[in-house]
Amino acid sequence: MFLLQMAGRSGAGKSSVAAGVAKATGAVVLDLDVLKSTALDVGVEWNVAGRLAYEGVWAVAESLLGQGFHVICDSPCRFENIVTQTMALAERKGAAYGFVECVTSDRNELDRRLRSRPRRRSQVVDLTATSADAPRDSELVRRIQGGDDTIWATIYPPTPWLQLDTTEPLETTVEKALAYLAERQA
Repeated sequence: MFLLQMAGRSGAGKSSVAAGVAKATGAVVLDLDVLKSTALDVGVEWNVAGRLAYEGVWAVAESLLGQGFHVICDSPCRFENIVTQTMALAERKGAAYGFVECVTSDRNELDRRLRSRPRRRSQVVDLTATSADAPRDSELVRRIQGGDDTIWATIYPPTPWLQLDTTEPLETTVEKALAYLAERQA
């Protein structure tokens, strides 16, 4: 079994690569934005919705790993506890841990992806616009509106990880991710 943590900023291609890996391996993808958006839909406050979504992803991942499924966690990794919690979960369940960061340095492509994708309630609208649910007075909102890309900085695990340039064809990035996973499982 494996537990793969996808990482990268919004619009970087995490969900697309995760879907390709899932199709090739039979893994289950747990998308943080599905849980966070659902929490927002039922009236949960923004900050609580984020914590609830992460805890929900880890609880479901633990259950699925316990049933023998491969799991892919699709979320940005901007905080150390996301990496440490996911690694600890993989270790508890005897699953190979992998970490793949999706990146693109082409700001026009990134903005195009953000504006053209079907957007969930918790997701950013474009490079300078956050979800309407994000508190307007928050540091996060001020930094996104100011174009501060450092808020998207990924926290990396101490284990080998893979960075994918998602301006490459999806088939290429999925093949690279699968090769990396095979190494992690060996």
